[in-house]
Amino acid sequence: MARKKDDQGVRIQSGARQDKGKVYVDELYFRHVDQMERWRQEYEYSQSVENALIGISKLDYEEVDYTSLKVRNPWKERTVPDCSGVLEKVRIEEERKFVMPIIMHTGLLLIFLVVLLVSSNVIALWISGIGVVTLLVLVVMLLQKRHQEIERIVLEKQKEIDDWIENEERLIKEEKEKHEREEDERIKGIERLLAGDIAAIFAKIDQVLTAAPFPFHVSADIAVYMNIPSVKIWLPPKSIIPTQICSLQSSGRPSFQEKEIRTINKQYFELCAAISMRVMSLIYAHIPSFDIGYIYGMSKDGRNTECLFTSKLERSIVEDACHAANGLAALQILKATFDCDTSLSLIPFESDDPMEWDNVETKLVRNVHVDLF
Repeated sequence: MARKKDDQGVRIQSGARQDKGKVYVDELYFRHVDQMERWRQEYEYSQSVENALIGISKLDYEEVDYTSLKVRNPWKERTVPDCSGVLEKVRIEEERKFVMPIIMHTGLLLIFLVVLLVSSNVIALWISGIGVVTLLVLVVMLLQKRHQEIERIVLEKQKEIDDWIENEERLIKEEKEKHEREEDERIKGIERLLAGDIAAIFAKIDQVLTAAPFPFHVSADIAVYMNIPSVKIWLPPKSIIPTQICSLQSSGRPSFQEKEIRTINKQYFELCAAISMRVMSLIYAHIPSFDIGYIYGMSKDGRNTECLFTSKLERSIVEDACHAANGLAALQILKATFDCDTSLSLIPFESDDPMEWDNVETKLVRNVHVDLF
């Protein structure tokens, strides 16, 4: 007996070890799956950052056709629905309420008439006669009530319809007046913009630049004098460029390779050029009164303000520059001024105001600051 108990104990211990081993294997499996998912997310995040930076270099330029926008949009007036069928529907519904009572009263009246005609019993004759007279009175009263109720319901519904139609006509009139006011304001705004009104220009610039934000902080200080804009674009720091290239191995593990300094500098230069060209293309596409402008790629290093590149833009070559393969090619078309060392690191330099301003007084220059993020 003791040996049997010992054998059972051995078997129980062996099963426990198997269960423990199974739990350990399952834990390893889930750890592996979790690790693979983290690797995948890390790789996808790295690729999304690189693709976002590359996407900024896709330039486009299409001037807004303000001539067609000045055409007044016609007012599309809503039509008030025809409610003639509503009254008939209400009339029919109200008549249905009296159908069963009339049928019941009429049926009883016929029964009493039959009894009155065929019966020879005096009591039956008296009862049927009284019943006939009573039911005739009730039927007449019921018909009168039906007529009155139908007339009342129809009048109430007619008044309700008239009030609703009056309210709809009032709303349509207000909508038309609002549409006309908005069209007048829109066309006047376009005319002010075409005439070079500085308030209209700044409002349009703020509208178009904030509608096309960057995935990181970029801002612009825009100064205008004599319809010549000076656009200082505050560029993101170089640290925004990933310093490693991420690739996915066959095992699912991401591998990282350090970028060369020259590659990082070139990518940062391309990013800055693309940002500047995108900003200027939006401004030139929406502000037709700008023929000549200046762009400054600015950087802040602590308290120091540095200019990394500058260029003069003429409307005639902006479109060609925006059709370039990337931002650097666009700056070359614009003959931008910049300096860099052998590793393509941009060297700051002193920048001057547009030469056409001719040392204008600061109070005569209009300024606006726009955040693009």
